[in-house]
Amino acid sequence: MMKAGVKVGFFLFGGEGRSRNMELNESVRSLSGIGEKTSKILQKVEISTIRDLLYYLPRSYKDFSVCKKIRDVSFGETAFFEVRIVSQPQVKRPRYRLEITTFQVSDGTGIATVDIFNQFYIKNNIAQGNTIYIYGKLEQKFGKVRISSPELYFKRPEESFLPIYPLTAGLTQNMLRKFLREALHISEFVEPYSDGFLRKNKLFGLKEALKEVHFPKSPERAEKARARIIFDELLVFNRMLELLGEEKRSQNSRRIRIKPASVKAFVERLPFELTAAQKRVMQEIAKDFAGEQAMSRLVQGDVGSGKTVIAFFAMYCMRERGYQSILMAPTEILARQHYETAVKLFPAEEVVCLTGALTAKKKNDLCGRILDGSVKIVIGTHALLYGDISFQNLGLIITDEQHRFGVKQRAALSGGRQDVHTLIMSATPIPRTLSLVLFGHTDISIVDELPPGRKEIKTYLIHGRKYNDMIVFIKNEIFLGRQAYIVCPLIEDNEGMEAKSAKQMFDELQECYPGIRMALIHGKLKNAEKQEIMDGFSCGKLQILVSTTVIEVGINVPNATVMAVMNAERFGLAQLHQLRGRVGRGAHQSYCFLVSDNQSAHERLRVLTRSSDGFEIAEKDMQLRGTGDLLGTRQHGAGTLKVANLITDMSLLVRTRDVLEQLKKSGGREYDAVTAIAREQLGRKLIEIALN
Repeated sequence: MMKAGVKVGFFLFGGEGRSRNMELNESVRSLSGIGEKTSKILQKVEISTIRDLLYYLPRSYKDFSVCKKIRDVSFGETAFFEVRIVSQPQVKRPRYRLEITTFQVSDGTGIATVDIFNQFYIKNNIAQGNTIYIYGKLEQKFGKVRISSPELYFKRPEESFLPIYPLTAGLTQNMLRKFLREALHISEFVEPYSDGFLRKNKLFGLKEALKEVHFPKSPERAEKARARIIFDELLVFNRMLELLGEEKRSQNSRRIRIKPASVKAFVERLPFELTAAQKRVMQEIAKDFAGEQAMSRLVQGDVGSGKTVIAFFAMYCMRERGYQSILMAPTEILARQHYETAVKLFPAEEVVCLTGALTAKKKNDLCGRILDGSVKIVIGTHALLYGDISFQNLGLIITDEQHRFGVKQRAALSGGRQDVHTLIMSATPIPRTLSLVLFGHTDISIVDELPPGRKEIKTYLIHGRKYNDMIVFIKNEIFLGRQAYIVCPLIEDNEGMEAKSAKQMFDELQECYPGIRMALIHGKLKNAEKQEIMDGFSCGKLQILVSTTVIEVGINVPNATVMAVMNAERFGLAQLHQLRGRVGRGAHQSYCFLVSDNQSAHERLRVLTRSSDGFEIAEKDMQLRGTGDLLGTRQHGAGTLKVANLITDMSLLVRTRDVLEQLKKSGGREYDAVTAIAREQLGRKLIEIALN
């Protein structure tokens, strides 16, 4: 609870400033010019209150502080010019509903042609000899220097910098600027920090920061204002992580010490040699089991690095001491694959595979064996979460590809107990997981070594005429006795999306590759059909598998050497990395083709042609897609952090963590305020928190 007398005033802290009886949590409809229609438009960009509006920050600014000379501006650069009109306007109508007003301007260093589209009235305001101001992009077209569709000003703007905001249909820059000017004028803010604290940390006051971030006097002041807002956000974020960490870890009531002889016995059962990285992570898990707190560990490694055997080692340790373990897989195909591995390492009668395909009678029988403790290893999908499933002595929960499961699911399995060990396996941490690992309280192990003999997957970006070369290449690989995956974003054609469907691709390949055995697999097929197709591909009866992302995780077919992803721009980098990991599992050289004619996506996709490092790819994904809702359920976009970015603002994140430690030692109103809002934020998110 917040101490009496503590006032909290910035956005994150639920400001209490008043002016004309207006509060920051009041609806934006309190502002002039905002009725029901406009308020609905603003809701599309998550603006409902005055507070939301004030913290809807510009993405960039128009710089009117300096008038540049035409000769000093590069083609393609946007700039602000003071020019004189040197020709009368000419109006052309090259086609229906297109009117172009053209005139020439000069600033003494060069002449440019200005083109204005579909503003027929503008010619009445253009007079030869007059001085005007132009904000636009300088280009070279048709042998002339041109400025197309610029903004015209007949007197110099009063502000040196104008904010540019993200927009939606029906919302304009001028509307947002008008609303913000009024909101800044009528709102008062209670500053949560003391003057000494602001001076020590070189921060703007809150009121000054909000004014300067929207209508700055200089780029430097805009940057300092944004830094104050990010500081507030990250300070609270760090305190939220602390509170979560305090609640998450519990005393380890299942402390077990792993004897060297037990480890040796497990290793001797394996048909391969462990890597040094696998051995190191197994030691870390053994240390967790003997520690004072219940284990919460993420094991990260690139696909094919051998994370699964680490999971089986953890279950082996639990089984040796009489505890039960769960391994949750995101798909039924992968669950069955894990089950087949498990029965080679453990007594078959102690292992069950629990999926949605089981009959009610079979499921009830398995549940009875789980409850009486005769089953020690339980493997399955989300079907584990439904029905009356109870455990006699559950000690360990393992989730394969953590982002498919949340805290609610794990709580359902553990019966609400907090002292069950948890192990999370992930080939590529999604942004939320990466953030919590880097800055939260989850321990991390990295399997940074591939088994001997694994070759790096050669990854290529395919577009234009290269597509036919790829088709020929795949055919040659098939003739060499290899197999191929072809992945599409859609099951069937969709008029609203320009993308190749799996059904369309399957039909095309049947024409391209007559006589080659292939099958089509997707999520709408029955489980039995999917399993039959996968069994056929695994044993080599099928040479090509055309699929949606149903094969994204965990499928292991060592003879498959080609992964081709159609319309690759429709997939995230982390997802593409997972798909690529379906090949490269055998001794043969493997290839991944990212097929995309979307030029704007090529730079992003080339990240995968240059890197196979899971963390590097995840960080790039975070930069491109946002941090996600780090303490909630959304996986992309602004999420909990509306302004800060955990990659670009990492140094400030570390700094605010140090500041929080100092505040904790000294106490006072700042620490009370930070703690109060952190608890408030967590209270709203508690049900949907997806923390490891």
